[in-house]
Amino acid sequence: MKLKMYLGTMLLLSVLMNGCLVGHRIAYEVKPEKDGKGTATVTYYDIRSDASNEQEFQEDRKSLFEYMLKSDQFAADLKKEGKNILSRDIFIEDNQLVGKAEYSFNDLGNVEGLAHEDGFYFLTLALDDSVLATNGEVIKSANYKRIIWDESITPLKFEILTEPADEARLRDLKPFLKK
Repeated sequence: MKLKMYLGTMLLLSVLMNGCLVGHRIAYEVKPEKDGKGTATVTYYDIRSDASNEQEFQEDRKSLFEYMLKSDQFAADLKKEGKNILSRDIFIEDNQLVGKAEYSFNDLGNVEGLAHEDGFYFLTLALDDSVLATNGEVIKSANYKRIIWDESITPLKFEILTEPADEARLRDLKPFLKK
């Protein structure tokens, strides 16, 4: 498992990782409240398809631009995971297709397993997960990597490399974005 975050993750990732859609990196900005509720904004950069044939590519396009971007069913599916969609968008930035979503949650643990204990927030990751940026402190042990934030820090920010860019095998989805 490349990232613990692939499981049950927010809007885009929950479907992106199930199909043939891939991205280069993902950034989170989480605004927790004392009661465990809050909001999260997730930005997924450089979304592409690694479909091996035209049928899979068409399924990827439909999944991204119809299901994730527009459908009520996607919002309902995420609600089952404790994530209530507030907004979602797909756009082009720096010549990359980017997906951005904001959702509210009633349980901090629904945000990639974030936890709050003894005055600190923390996220536990696999050792091979690449943390590109954070406003917390990254601590490594023999078995895992953890990002820790003092509870006075808000919002909690972290950016993770999800898949190394491999342009040769990926198909561009930017031409299919209709605004």
